[in-house]
Amino acid sequence: MLHHPYGRVGPWHEWDETGRLLSETVYDALGNRIIDRHFDETGNLAHEQHHEPTHLWTDPDTGQERPAPWLWF
Repeated sequence: MLHHPYGRVGPWHEWDETGRLLSETVYDALGNRIIDRHFDETGNLAHEQHHEPTHLWTDPDTGQERPAPWLWF
């Protein structure tokens, strides 16, 4: 998704000039960078890093701050 009030949302990919996947960054519904993945030259996952959200969603009924709704579990 390119136009969203919180910036990037969902998975974003970086490819090299031959079409090989280099990296994937996953953003939540609030534009938080949640996961970074980097792939080796054969396409295998070489590194994965998880990040805590920095922007939280405020429940209008309770005022409680939480991560993006689909991250609740």
